[in-house]
This record gives sequence, structure tokens and C-alpha cells, in this order.
Amino acid sequence: MDTVLDGKIRARAAEILLDVERCTDPVQSAQLLPRQVYTSQDFFEFEKQAIFAREWLCVAHVNEIPNPGDQLPMTIFDEPIVVLRDLSGEIRTLSTVCQHRGHPIFDGLNARDAEAPCLNGTKLVCPYHNWAFGLDGKLVAAPQMTETVPLKDLRRFVRLPAVRTEIFHGLVFVNFDPDARPLAPTLAKLDAELATFGLDELVPMPASMRRDLPWNWKIHHDNALEPYHTAFVHKGVHESAPSRLAEFGEFDPGDGQIMHPTYLVSEEASLGDAADGRRRTPGIPGLTEEQRKRVMFASVPPLIFGIFQPTFVSLSFVLPTSARTIDLRRVNLYPKSAVEVPGFEEIYAEQLKRKAVAIEQDAVTTEALQRGYESRFAPRGPLAKLETTIPQMNAWLLTRYQAALGATDG
Repeated sequence: MDTVLDGKIRARAAEILLDVERCTDPVQSAQLLPRQVYTSQDFFEFEKQAIFAREWLCVAHVNEIPNPGDQLPMTIFDEPIVVLRDLSGEIRTLSTVCQHRGHPIFDGLNARDAEAPCLNGTKLVCPYHNWAFGLDGKLVAAPQMTETVPLKDLRRFVRLPAVRTEIFHGLVFVNFDPDARPLAPTLAKLDAELATFGLDELVPMPASMRRDLPWNWKIHHDNALEPYHTAFVHKGVHESAPSRLAEFGEFDPGDGQIMHPTYLVSEEASLGDAADGRRRTPGIPGLTEEQRKRVMFASVPPLIFGIFQPTFVSLSFVLPTSARTIDLRRVNLYPKSAVEVPGFEEIYAEQLKRKAVAIEQDAVTTEALQRGYESRFAPRGPLAKLETTIPQMNAWLLTRYQAALGATDG
């Protein structure tokens, strides 16, 4: 992914960002970002270079590839990659662009449905000319190359490129910038919250994928984080964690997460668990008394939004495809004790039906919001206290936008 800013793209981004001084104010006086940040394809091209090519991108959970040889192919911002667990159990991320002629290894004959279980094998084989690579990226086979460059010579310089990978509480992050700073120090607040969750031990349910959703990736995070809309858009669905019980913390320079808790109406309540709002599966072991009373909503931009509640965790991997569209991959995770409850499959199916109601409600409003931002009359505030996370998200974004523009000036 190219990180060099095109002059035209840079100029357009700088123009759009001329009036952002109040966008990181306290919520009482904060403004929304200019509407073109959510609508301009030129600005999205700027974001590819300013954010997506430089930031840590959360793409999976470790237990989606639980066994040696498991492989989870995906395409992230036009880069075909695979997250895998090698034969020693180590998690790696490799480019899947074959280093012979550039054919993506999982295209064509090896294509897989995004909702299918992970693949498993000891090699990555390109369907074009059958060049094969080990799970460490090393070249294993190159048929009929003896007359030009023998295999033993090819092995000296041909291998699949590795992508930087960090594991944070079981979440797999990748970064296409070889010089990027480590992820973990930026997530100290989320680290403290997840210390008791045992997130890396939770059991993932099969992923779901929704494609070509017609709204900007930042609108998705803003909507997912702010509780102001829940009493209106999610009436009848969100009562177990009402917006009046939401709280907010400070967003500090260098923070890599935006997060806030909303408290449950009782310790027996669960968000979206059952029609009566009560829990039907065992809680996550090890949580503090405080954590058993609340739901934590957290984004680690640009790709991951999580809902961490006492009985399960819901992860949304936000995959931007244009200024106006995203793909969305969702994975729900449960403690092993819940998965082993008799009738869990029926309980989970019911939870999915209830969650689908809220998902559709959000889809209607976020799609409409995207349309509203296309208008010349789109507003820029004011905001309610329950929208405190919006200027916090703005602060995360503007730090990166301005750093990218400043870097090109030097």
C-alpha cells in the first residue's frame, strides 16, 4: 500500500480540513467534522495513505484459526493476505500475492466464501502455475523452472512477504508500515478493561459478512459508540442498557481507543440476550463486580468495534471499500462454559434474531445519515452529552490527518 501522498489528493484533503478547530472541543461546544470527510472519494484516497497504510488494523480473533495449519484469507484495502497459524502454532500474516507472476493465491480455483470456516493445510499453492509456499512464506515448489532458475536458487530470494502482526488480548492486528510504532502502548485503557476478560480464550461463533453497506466507515464508528440514539432508534431492544446509564471518560493524547461503558439495569440483565432482557448463558469468568454490571463499547480505529458485556463479546470488523461503502464482518465470542450449555445452539439462534433487529435499525439510520451528509445543508453540531465519543473520535482522526499532511510539507 503506497504511503506517498499524491499532490492533488493532498491539496483536496488540506482544503476539506481547513475548518476543524472546534471539532475536538469538549462536547458542549464541539463541531462535527466537515461533511466531505464522510462523502469525498478524494478524501477517502487520502485516508488510504494517511491512516490505512500506517495504522494497526484489527482483522481477526486468534481462535478463528485455532489449529496448526489453519488459514484465514482476506483482502484488506486491495492487499490479499492470509492470517494463519503455522505448524508450530505461531500466528503469522503473509501476503498471498504469488512471487512468481503476481497471481493472488486464494483467487480463482482457491476462492472461498467469506462466511466459510477457515482453511487448513501445510502449504499455500498458487492456482496459476502451482508454485507452492510453506506456512512460513518460504518457497516450497516451483514446477518446471529447472531450465532457467533451479528451485534451490529460487529459494534464496523468493518468499511470500510477511506483514507485521501484533496480538492484543487475542485480537490479530496487522500493519503495512514497517516503521509503525508498537500497538500495545496506545491501548493502555483497553488493556486494563480486557485484563479480566480472557478474550484470547473465548470461543468464536461462525463469522457473518455483509457487503456494500452504503455508509462511510467513520459514521459506523460514531453510531456504534454514541448512546444518544439508542432510546429512539432501538426502543424495545436496548432497555437493559439504557442511555441514561451511560458514562464517559477522558480521551488523552496518544490514546488508540475510544470507549465508554453503559450500565445494565441489573446484574442479571444482558443486552440482546433474551426477550425479557435476562441472561440465558453463564457469564465470562473472572470479571470484576463492576464489569458484571455494565457493557463496554470500544473502538480501535480504523477497523474494529467491540461490545464487551458480561456474557459474551461481539466484534465488528469494519472494512472500508469507498468513501460511501463498507463491508462488515461480525464475530461473536462466548466462554466455553456457555457453548457447553445444553441447548446453546437454540439460545444463540434466538440471540441472533434479536440482534438482527438492532442491526437493521442501525442500517436504516446510518444509510439515511450518509444521504444527509451529501447535502449542502448538512449541519456540524451542536452535540448532546451522550455524543461525547464523537469529538473523541475526531481527535483520533485529526491527529493522523494532520500528521500525514505535515509529513508531506517537510
